[in-house]
Amino acid sequence: MTIEIFSKYVSYLGLFFAGIIAFCLIFSFIYFGIHKKKYEILLSEYKSTGIPLPGAYNFHSMMGFWGAFPMVYFFRCLTIGKKPRGCFGGRVYSGDYFTTLPPEQKRWLNIYYYANIINTIAVLLFFAFGGIKYIIDTFLS
Repeated sequence: MTIEIFSKYVSYLGLFFAGIIAFCLIFSFIYFGIHKKKYEILLSEYKSTGIPLPGAYNFHSMMGFWGAFPMVYFFRCLTIGKKPRGCFGGRVYSGDYFTTLPPEQKRWLNIYYYANIINTIAVLLFFAFGGIKYIIDTFLS
């Protein structure tokens, strides 16, 4: 009897995280659409430095919304003066344009970044609870 109750709660938790995934994805899509011009300005400012984007980030810069999360991570690292991961031996712009951005320009980067981090965690938890549910239904019922 307790396995069935536990299985039901695991299902509800999985559905809860599926709802968070849907909400975060829709929020990210709308939020990126609102701030797309700011994103394009950051991208063009970086490209105007003459330093090429590192390999993976160059690919993501051409993907629009679907590549925006890695690019926002890249620009966020530049705004805090940190070298982004995935820049294997390549040069990265180290000037003060990105560190002196006004706070409202940095704010949208942080909101978009953390919304996608929450989405990533929710996806991992969704699959974890789905796996637990599968194990319960297959082996313990």
